[in-house]
Amino acid sequence: MKVIVPLDEQAGKTSRMSEHFGSAPFYAVADTEAGSFEIIQNTSIHHDHGQCTPADFFAELGVSALICIGIGAGAIAKLRMLGIDVYMASMATTLGEALTQFSMGTLKKVTPQHACQGHGCH
Repeated sequence: MKVIVPLDEQAGKTSRMSEHFGSAPFYAVADTEAGSFEIIQNTSIHHDHGQCTPADFFAELGVSALICIGIGAGAIAKLRMLGIDVYMASMATTLGEALTQFSMGTLKKVTPQHACQGHGCH
């Protein structure tokens, strides 16, 4: 399964997770079956609020899930429309922790009702 994790830095499995999905400087694209990942730059970091252009790119990659700390309702809705499930990893601080929690099945799937209501939400 391909999974996306928003990151603040490129430091391998110790990369800090970004608190905001759309404005994360980097994303990890992980293959949970192969146990591999690559970190890519967010080329849509300066998108209009509510447009969620990274979601379209992830759908093209065949991503099935997003693991995040914070995300808006519009982004959740768009990702779900594209067949990408969203999981909240509020207790994870690094890419490695998020992937471990995901593989253990301890992350909860989120809905637009669980979304951030602004940049001061967490």
